[in-house]
Amino acid sequence: MKRFRIQSFKIDVLLTVVTSALIVLGCLFIFLADNIISFGFSLIMPILLVLNLFFSVYWLVKKNKIFLLSFFCVVVYFLCFDFFIQFSSYNSSGLIRTTSKSDTLSVLSYNAQGFRHQNNEGRVETHQPIVSFLNDKSPNIFCIQEFSSTHYKYFTEYPYFFKTNIIAGKGKSVMAIFSKFPILDKGYISFPNTRNGAMFIDIILNKNKIRIYNVHLESYSARLVYRKNRHNNYFALAKRINKAEKTRKEQVHILKRHMDKFKGTVVLCGDFNSTQFSSAYNLLKGNLKDTYIEAGNGFGATYELFKYPFRLDYILVDDNIEVLSHKNFKLKFSDHEPILAKLVVKN
Repeated sequence: MKRFRIQSFKIDVLLTVVTSALIVLGCLFIFLADNIISFGFSLIMPILLVLNLFFSVYWLVKKNKIFLLSFFCVVVYFLCFDFFIQFSSYNSSGLIRTTSKSDTLSVLSYNAQGFRHQNNEGRVETHQPIVSFLNDKSPNIFCIQEFSSTHYKYFTEYPYFFKTNIIAGKGKSVMAIFSKFPILDKGYISFPNTRNGAMFIDIILNKNKIRIYNVHLESYSARLVYRKNRHNNYFALAKRINKAEKTRKEQVHILKRHMDKFKGTVVLCGDFNSTQFSSAYNLLKGNLKDTYIEAGNGFGATYELFKYPFRLDYILVDDNIEVLSHKNFKLKFSDHEPILAKLVVKN
């Protein structure tokens, strides 16, 4: 029995050391590398946090100083990342406040998959339920990725819009921004050697000039790679992930340079194709606030791959914007889910 306890103790110590080492290595790889290893760590980081929290409590209850190792790694995690689940009952200031329509801005972001969702029954046209959903939620600003250029006529509630099918050029993924506010300026940011890109519009709200960015970063195309390479899918998938990680990092730097030149208030939203544990997300976030972190609930997942939930779609805002609410919607009209944030722009 004594021998069993010794063996059990050694295994517990080994597991503690391994999980502690992995969470520290994960933080290093995510910020220093752009490859399949950093991608892998971005997927398992929540699991590593839970394990380190468990071992912290486990060794603390046993009154063993080893708990300090796991506790240190938990601190390292929170120095690098936000918590992956939120329990927000109030807005970011902790207070429910009354706002007027003049200073409130509602922004919705959605990757609509070209209004042709692939399900078990084949391709399904989805523009009608999406239009109904938008009419019901009626956001001031609607940013859409993977838009169909022929469907803009259905969004009659939005007198102002900007779509990229002409300005972006042939072969580029179509995006659009629909607005209930007049558009002062607009533009497209092309990412080289890819279908992806970013766009922006400028509006005035409560005497503030606000730039709304709509971005669609490089995808892993994991499902497509898997279907095309069933006999050699692991190698092909790894190759695609490595390429996507590097390409996305280049796109982030292009977008970041463009954002840094603008001196007004910024709202950045879109499909990042990256989790919150990726360097791409953290570089773009910078000093911006994530509306889900500020006022979201649950896991905030917007995408599912092989039944594994991911948060890939975001709305990031400047510090002078107060986040009143953030909502996720389970529509199943696309491979992504829409997100909606209600904001207040401070003078």
